Amino acid sequence: MFIVVKLYFDLGQQLSFLAALFEVNEKREKDIDMGKGQHRRGSVLKRTVVIIAGLALIVGLGAPYWVGQQVEQKYADYLQQLQRFGYIEVENLSYERGWLEANATYELVLEPEFAQLYTGLLGTAMEQEFEGDPLRIRVDDQIAHGPFIGAFASIEGQADASGWLFDQLVQMELDGSLSHYDARVGFDQVVVGEWAPMQMVLTAGPLLSDAGLDLRYDLDYLGGEFSYDPALGEYRSSNRMGQARLEEPTAIHTFEGSTAEFVASFPEGVLRDVTFTSQEGPIVTESHDGGQFGDSRIDGQSVEAQLQFDEEGRFEGFTSRFALQGFEAEEPELLLSMQEIVADITATRQGESSWYGQLDFNLDGLALHELDELGFEAQNMNFGLGLEPESESHFQVVQRLAANDLNIHGMEGPIAFHLESSYGQLPRAQYDTLWDLIHEAVGQFSWDDPDRLLPVFERMEHVVEELIAGRSTLSFKPVRFSMGDADIEMELEADLRLQDLVAFEEDRLLAPENSLYLNVNASAQLLNKMMRESLRQQYAGMIGDDELDAMAMAMAADALGPMLELGVVIREEDERYSLEAQLSDGQLLLNGEPGEWLLEQF
Repeated sequence: MFIVVKLYFDLGQQLSFLAALFEVNEKREKDIDMGKGQHRRGSVLKRTVVIIAGLALIVGLGAPYWVGQQVEQKYADYLQQLQRFGYIEVENLSYERGWLEANATYELVLEPEFAQLYTGLLGTAMEQEFEGDPLRIRVDDQIAHGPFIGAFASIEGQADASGWLFDQLVQMELDGSLSHYDARVGFDQVVVGEWAPMQMVLTAGPLLSDAGLDLRYDLDYLGGEFSYDPALGEYRSSNRMGQARLEEPTAIHTFEGSTAEFVASFPEGVLRDVTFTSQEGPIVTESHDGGQFGDSRIDGQSVEAQLQFDEEGRFEGFTSRFALQGFEAEEPELLLSMQEIVADITATRQGESSWYGQLDFNLDGLALHELDELGFEAQNMNFGLGLEPESESHFQVVQRLAANDLNIHGMEGPIAFHLESSYGQLPRAQYDTLWDLIHEAVGQFSWDDPDRLLPVFERMEHVVEELIAGRSTLSFKPVRFSMGDADIEMELEADLRLQDLVAFEEDRLLAPENSLYLNVNASAQLLNKMMRESLRQQYAGMIGDDELDAMAMAMAADALGPMLELGVVIREEDERYSLEAQLSDGQLLLNGEPGEWLLEQF
């Protein structure tokens, strides 16, 4: 029994061992299969990493090369755009490109014809002959390529100037180059940069020194910013100036600081607009010789200028404004002050070469004191002059002159006046011809043979005669003048030939096609005051006020008496005098009555 049990027990162990062995083998086979799968996946991963690393290496090596090519092309496009301004040219361009950086140098010079004209004008004015370029600017740019610098490119550059302007007229003292700048070009191609601060000294060159103009200009430049957006076609630059000092033989001028901004717009590669603005702080002038020249101060001044160009890049118009605030000038026994001066100029080209425009000049708070007494004072004065088209075939000249609260020492009451006039119906054809001749004269001008322009000048004179020979309109409306409460008002409108009015001959002035209307209304008090002021200036305080009044009234009566008797002037009920003349259809009416007899008197 024991043997049977023992055999059964041994058999169970063997079976258990075989089962365990089978499980081990099965597990090993499973492990072998899993190892093979992991090995295959590891091989794929290694190959992927190698491919990615290879691609990264290719991109890393090729991207700077590609970006460098793009930067070089953009740089060339920028220089081509620069030359489209028309007044400058690019010379001696050199561009050396490496893997991660490049060096570019070029020179800017004035366009040959413009340089010749500028040299000739300045040479004639100074009675000198200049050789070579008036101005040559050398630019040196160190360029780092992307993409590893976080931008498309970065630029560190400098500029230096030469030419006879800096050799003979002015000379510079600098710690390094004329200009330093740093810029970054984004992946959107927009350039943003900064101008580096610097200090500069300009002194008079040999020509200015020989002419007695010993100048020295010390300048503290505080730097600025600039940007260029090729998509918009816009360049901007702003600058800040610190204190500056200009020394000349007679005075020292101190400038407390200024800001300036320049904007150029050239969409689609064509220059269309250039704008310049500046704002300056106080300017103080101290005279070297108080016995001859005095001191002055300007609280501030500003300049705005805009140039417009047509679709072909031709200059077609400009607007400008100059404003000066708080001006004071003091000389021995004299003090001049003004609150503000503003000058506006606008001009536009119409057609191929003819220009029209407007000038406006306004002055506020003018005062002139002599020997501690008020000599002259005006609250406001303004002047305007313009040329403007009336129609497709005619243009007119307009003018405006006005003043308010004008006080003159010794006069009774303030003076005020307002005058607006126009001279119209002038032929545009002759005006266009005159401008064509001006351009022809500029084109033919030669410093070696100035007499070659004499035929052109003779043709100009003939065209001007034709310009004013035809019929034209003349208007003075309104016209007002007052001294205190006394005043005069006048209006004049005429449609005739200017020569007929100047000749004042009856047969020519009374031509049926001529027309004229004149109306004058003046107070008797104004005539007395004008006579009194004339006597006061004549006798210069040698007679008293009562005697002046009596003499003035007698003079006014003597002057008006004959005109009142002839009916040329009419006395109104309110102590005023009036005159009305009307010319139409070959008839002249004077105060409603036939007035041809008046022409016979002349």
